[in-house]
Amino acid sequence: MNFPTIQLNETAALKANTGGGMFFDGNTEQLVKIGRAEFVVSNNTGTTGMAFDVFNKDGQKGYFTLWFMKQDGSYIEGFYNQLQSIMAVTGVTTLTPTQANIDKYDAAAGKVVPTQMTVANELMGKHFTGLFIDEFEIYNGEKRKKTQLFAAFNQKRQTLQEQKDQAPPQQIEVQMERLIGYSQKSEKEVDAQMGGNRGGYNNQRTSQPQGGQQNNGVTYQRGGSTQNQQGHQNQNNAPANNPAMNGGGPVDEQIPF
Repeated sequence: MNFPTIQLNETAALKANTGGGMFFDGNTEQLVKIGRAEFVVSNNTGTTGMAFDVFNKDGQKGYFTLWFMKQDGSYIEGFYNQLQSIMAVTGVTTLTPTQANIDKYDAAAGKVVPTQMTVANELMGKHFTGLFIDEFEIYNGEKRKKTQLFAAFNQKRQTLQEQKDQAPPQQIEVQMERLIGYSQKSEKEVDAQMGGNRGGYNNQRTSQPQGGQQNNGVTYQRGGSTQNQQGHQNQNNAPANNPAMNGGGPVDEQIPF
């Protein structure tokens, strides 16, 4: 048998230690661990948010911010509901602002550095299953993709209602169909705007999409990724685990990451 000569491929070698890239792809289902849950305030609007860094089993990262409360104290329903959903499926009943020193990406330094911040300590280290959507926007006249949380489920892939009913996970597949539809719609809208030379602004979503669309033949992944998501959002970028709240699923200590 003739064996092939193998040449060094540094791109492939670098991927071996990162599961395919530093960031996991959107339009995927990921079991993630919360590494950062930081209270943040927008300098522009005074809106309060919760900024998350989450990591999958391959060490790949996702990050998103839920802008859940306006400056006047009123809640932004879509994001507020998402935050409540994360609390419910992780078994957390209260979020207490707590000062902590947490690793965070620093744009000026170009690396992760320990940073003093206010966090929701009860969420730190918790696991949940997330559906992460690729959304598109026009930023500085260019098309840009960003990955956001679309929906949260417990470690057994159940919604809050399914875990309360001790029912098998079914809604996660329905929500993934909706996710694919909204991702396609987002990209088509940006492509149309780019074609009309209407770029140059930041297309920020302010609430979770409602309604549903069909898959249109697009597939999605569960677990790891094979591509590196480009860029980084800079800003704008506990009680014991409760098996009843987790629908009888595995507790955090059983997940090896």
